[in-house]
Amino acid sequence: MRRVIVLTLAVLAGLPALAQKPKNTEKPLALMVRRTLHDMGKDALMPPMLSSLLGLTPHPEGVAVKQVAAKIRGTDMIGFNVSVKNHGDIVIFRETPTVRTYFLTSPAGMLRKVIESRKPENGEGEFKTTELRPSALKKRFNKERQCWMDVAKNTALSSDCYFAAN
Repeated sequence: MRRVIVLTLAVLAGLPALAQKPKNTEKPLALMVRRTLHDMGKDALMPPMLSSLLGLTPHPEGVAVKQVAAKIRGTDMIGFNVSVKNHGDIVIFRETPTVRTYFLTSPAGMLRKVIESRKPENGEGEFKTTELRPSALKKRFNKERQCWMDVAKNTALSSDCYFAAN
């Protein structure tokens, strides 16, 4: 009987240690946020109208960001912006000559808002900007997010990042 009690106490004493195993609970974009703010990002300014459309400011005004951006395929640009004032405001973007898409997200990688600007089909005139339902672009956002998670680890774009569709 005494052995059973000792064994039970030993098992129970070990349970708190088991419960305190290190957990990998870092938010998906947290590493990229840190790298953008501390070593990879360049100072930039988010345009006033875009800042307002994304809800970063109540009125059109520029927002200071740290930005990591890359030109791909000669004409396209992709980027990762972290608000200097609020590190929880992250804007991932992809711009082509005809479509510009901006994803507002958080370090947890939760898609909060999507803004898209499209050039008219005939190529004439100004871009037309609309807000899109985040749920409609979840799959595409996940690909864009993964690109930046890879950059955070490798400091290079994976080949998948070059071909995400607009």
